[in-house]
Amino acid sequence: MKAPLTLLSLLTTSLFAASPFTKEEFNTTINTSRWFIYNYETGGFTAPDWNAVDGGDNPEASAKFTAGNGVSFVANEASSLGTFTGDFFSAGIDGLDCDIFAENASLIQSVEFFFLHDGVFYFSDPFTLNNDGWSLLQYSFTTDPWYTIEDGIFVDALITDEILSDVGQIGVDFFPFAVEDAIDSRVGLDNFTLMGYVPTTPLEIAKGNAHDLALSFSREDGFSYTIEANEELTSDGWNPLGPETTDLSGTEPFETAIPRSARQFFRLMIRPLYYSVPDIGA
Repeated sequence: MKAPLTLLSLLTTSLFAASPFTKEEFNTTINTSRWFIYNYETGGFTAPDWNAVDGGDNPEASAKFTAGNGVSFVANEASSLGTFTGDFFSAGIDGLDCDIFAENASLIQSVEFFFLHDGVFYFSDPFTLNNDGWSLLQYSFTTDPWYTIEDGIFVDALITDEILSDVGQIGVDFFPFAVEDAIDSRVGLDNFTLMGYVPTTPLEIAKGNAHDLALSFSREDGFSYTIEANEELTSDGWNPLGPETTDLSGTEPFETAIPRSARQFFRLMIRPLYYSVPDIGA
């Protein structure tokens, strides 16, 4: 049975509140050092290694298995200026997204997300890895199951708005099949992202005049909008209507007129705008 993490005692003032689509790219060694690796052998914490997987242009946080129970990447209030803790409910954060690395996936029994609320840890379903190298992990607070530990046994947990309104710690656990086989094998974490709700915004199509169509929709801050057109209702053939209706952002309602022509179908593509954690050492 894995040992639950202990609560970090480090305290700091949160300079950035948790917000949806915030991403930690571990772009500097200082940003990376503001996360922690929990040592299951000693019960202490160390800083992750930085850019040690391949020394490339897209750095990451990583660590090697030691004589313990696993590797856990941890963010608390001290990490990333408090970006990854706090009131997830009010911020509209729906889930988690990250890239994970395993030097030898056959040694990894499972990978999971976890978070801490009021002294209680909550765990996602365990993921299994099918290949060495990088993999994508995604999980929802609202549509995926979560678990906690009672009397040493994992039990189902209902993630309430109250729980999400005060997240004190969050991270990713890696657990090997056999610790002695996994020692010195490296695992990594990159692009850790708080995922928010993507709005469902209708595209209004009306007759502007005898020659034009009027296309309009409402906008929310933090999203990019593109109107696409297609001659058929198929999955292929959708293209941006034009440069003036591509990658639109802001909060004001948008409206444009286009010439009426042969039959066309229109749709509105909505993409979240991701915000990287700033360089903490800058």
